Amino acid sequence: MVLARALAVLKQAMWLQLDGIEQPVSFDGADELVDVLQNVLRGWTITRLDSCSQLAMIQVSKGPKGYERRSPWIERGTAVVHRDPVDAVCDLLLDLQHAFIQDSTSRNDDAMLTLHAAGVRMGMGDNAGLVVFPSTHASGKSLLTTALGAGLGAGLGAAGHKVFADDQLPIVPGTPTLGVSPGFLPRVRRPLPKTLNGALADFIRSHSGPISDQFRYVNLSIEAMAPLGEKAQIKAVVLLNRRDDAAPALTPASESEVLKACILQSFGRKLGALEVLDHLHAMIQGVACYTLSYGDAQDAVPLLEDAFA
Repeated sequence: MVLARALAVLKQAMWLQLDGIEQPVSFDGADELVDVLQNVLRGWTITRLDSCSQLAMIQVSKGPKGYERRSPWIERGTAVVHRDPVDAVCDLLLDLQHAFIQDSTSRNDDAMLTLHAAGVRMGMGDNAGLVVFPSTHASGKSLLTTALGAGLGAGLGAAGHKVFADDQLPIVPGTPTLGVSPGFLPRVRRPLPKTLNGALADFIRSHSGPISDQFRYVNLSIEAMAPLGEKAQIKAVVLLNRRDDAAPALTPASESEVLKACILQSFGRKLGALEVLDHLHAMIQGVACYTLSYGDAQDAVPLLEDAFA
C-alpha cells in the first residue's frame, strides 16, 4: 500500500529542480504554492521537470487540513500543515535553506552555519560590508531591514542599501567571515504597528508581495535585494533593543555580549558546539559591536547610515 501510494505521488506531483539543491521538490495538488514561491525568491533558478524517478527530500501536498510538508528536518512520520498558501511557503523556505546549506559541499562551496539574524550591506567601495542584526524577541529586525532597503533615509535619496536577509543569514566562517544571501524577500508581520513611520508604512503597502493574514512580503528592487549566493564581508554586529517611543541611540557593546547573542541565535546542522563557538568568536574579532536602542525603524535609519554608510 505504501509503495503504491508513493508511485501514485511520483506520477501526479509537479517536480521542481532548484539550482543549489541536489534533489527536486515535489508539489502534489499544491500548484498554487509554486506561484507564491517564485514571487518571493531572488536569484534562484527553477526548472520544472516533466518526470522524476525518485522520491523528493522535500514533499508538499494538499491535504484535508491544508498544505502538508514533509522533509528530513521534520519529525519522521509527521507533517507541518498550513491552511494559507503564503504561510505554507514561509515555512517551506526554511527547508530550502537547510537543503541549500546541506548541499554546499557537493557544490564545492565552503561549509556554512546559520544565524537567526538580519543582514544588510551598507557603505561604498572599501567601506562596504555587512551589518548583522541578531534576533531577539520583538526586536523589529524585519521592519528595520525593510527600512534600510527602502532607501528612505535622507543620505541616500531613492537608492537603498542591499538587503541580504531579514530573518536567517547563512555565514561562511573564516577571517573575514562572510554573510551569504539566501535570496528571500523580507517578510513583515501584519498588521503593521500603528505607530510606524508613515512613509515606511506607505512603502511597504505599495511594494507588497504575497500576503496572508499573518505576513506580507515586501517586493524590494533588484538593486536593494541580494540574490541567492551573493556574499559580503561582515563588518559590524548590532544588537537590537526596541522600546516604544525610545529615541534612537547607538552605543558600543562588548565582544562578550555580542558573542553570547550570536551563540544563542546560531545553528550549524553538522557542526559541533565548540566548532560553532570558535567560528563565531573569529567572526566578531575586529568587527564593530554596537547596541541600537530605538522605537521606530525609520527613525533609526539615519543613525545607522552615519555609522556604517
